[in-house]
Amino acid sequence: MKKYLKYIALATFGAIVLSCDNYVDIKTEGRLIPEETENYRYLLQNSYQFDLTYGAVDVASDDISFQNGTQTTELAASDYYRPFVNLYKWADQIYFDGEVDYNMNGMYSALYNSNIVINEVMQSKKGTEAEKLAIKGEAQVHRAYIFLTLVNTFGKAYDPATASTDLGIVLFTTPTVSDDIRRTSVQNAYDIILSDLNDAVNSGLKPINSGTNVAFPSRASAYALLARTYLYMRNYPMALENAEKALAIQSTLNNYEDYEFNAFPTRRFDKELILSKWNGYTSLSYAPQILSLSNELISSFDTNDLRYVLLTQPTSSFNSNYTIGRTYAKEGLTGESRNGGPTVAEMMLIKAECLARAGSGNLAIAEINKLRQKRFRASQYVALTATDSKDALIKVLAERRRELMGQGGFRWFDLKRLNKEPEFAKTITHAFAGQTFTLAPNSDRYQMPYAPIYYDYAPNLQQNP
Repeated sequence: MKKYLKYIALATFGAIVLSCDNYVDIKTEGRLIPEETENYRYLLQNSYQFDLTYGAVDVASDDISFQNGTQTTELAASDYYRPFVNLYKWADQIYFDGEVDYNMNGMYSALYNSNIVINEVMQSKKGTEAEKLAIKGEAQVHRAYIFLTLVNTFGKAYDPATASTDLGIVLFTTPTVSDDIRRTSVQNAYDIILSDLNDAVNSGLKPINSGTNVAFPSRASAYALLARTYLYMRNYPMALENAEKALAIQSTLNNYEDYEFNAFPTRRFDKELILSKWNGYTSLSYAPQILSLSNELISSFDTNDLRYVLLTQPTSSFNSNYTIGRTYAKEGLTGESRNGGPTVAEMMLIKAECLARAGSGNLAIAEINKLRQKRFRASQYVALTATDSKDALIKVLAERRRELMGQGGFRWFDLKRLNKEPEFAKTITHAFAGQTFTLAPNSDRYQMPYAPIYYDYAPNLQQNP
């Protein structure tokens, strides 16, 4: 067990909450016998640990704007919000020297258990091969999600010309005792992600998981994450193929008009949610203080759009000091944190974007209109039209921004991939406390810096410039 203890320390650079004793207890407590298949199912039952995403990057995007002088004064003085303010300013250092990155720690903690399952379950006892394969498939979906999220947070946007040399992330795939913690390439990360997900779709996962099981991977979620992965790789034909496979399994949308005077669905009742991945490092108060939406984003909405009506609120609704603009406020409706997992709506947006890029603008707009019909009152819905496929692509990307605003890092990751295309490359400006900060397309600041504390445990970890 010393190997596991050392691995845990290395895997999260010395700051993880798991312990070797916890692993022993899971494998021996009560009637459980070490090395039985059932143990690995129990290891994956801790959905709270796996049901996490890296939500901090949302504040770095052009969706967010701190507009009020009183607001910026309070934010600047707050220790709790300081990392988010540093992200908003694209600072060289986000955390103080002694602070850990809780978003990253949580994901590497989940990676540890994923790797145990992936590496051990097929050799376990008292389980059928089908049971073992499905358990492994679940762990592979979790690992793929972790690597995809982290490589897009800390690594460069995928570029086939440079991915094999671009710095990615630390890729732990087995319990290891190596002290030499180094980042591998972006290509290495994507190779593992694609391998894991392609294995998972053939592993015997349930087609759909919903209700109390929505945090457990399904076959639809594996296809959905393949679609997202290929989108970030800008491999649009493969993104389209996998989005359609996900939608062939799960395609129900919520009708927002149903929730105008009724409770908005939580994750258990969200028919669109394919796999829950919530941002656990936030409280309910996170949204009004930090997710103050930019005028550019807000002005893109039709004010009859129920996403505008229900999911955004005036900042003054939450705190008298926040008197300018609107904030992303879904957390106030559900009492839950924001979701970064795949949804039916995301798959429809991927499908539409890929169709537009393939020259099928009419089909792309038709797909977007199916989504928009569920986002307006029936009496106020007006279908979008496009003059050609290029116009359709522009409108699809605008719809994607509105639908996925303020959650899961979607806009930040989109900015990174779209900066690779000159027609969509964008310079972002953030103002804060009398200063103006500018982020150029493909800037090194699109790669988040590692917290300094990790160099106490990993001196060879390469920092982003």
